[in-house]
Amino acid sequence: MKKTILSIALVAMLVAPALAQPPAGGGGGRQQLTPEERAANFDKADADKNGKLTAAEFKASMGERAAQMGDERITQIFGLRDADKDGSISKAEYTAPMQRPQ
Repeated sequence: MKKTILSIALVAMLVAPALAQPPAGGGGGRQQLTPEERAANFDKADADKNGKLTAAEFKASMGERAAQMGDERITQIFGLRDADKDGSISKAEYTAPMQRPQ
């Protein structure tokens, strides 16, 4: 039970900054993005404008954070976001609350 709780907490700590862009104008603290801001981030990341993010688009959207996290961690986050397991992330999957690992 403790391992599950710790895993969930770790995923939440690592994923939230990876999926959120810092607010314009900087600011020291992290700010929760609105659904509209998350949707706008999805639209920016969807390079081919097909309504789905590939793993490559998802990784590219992370910028410098991708290098810090490593491919294995990015793949893990991508898998958590890809709720229907079709190999891509829809806008609904991207903007939905993160699914807990099972």
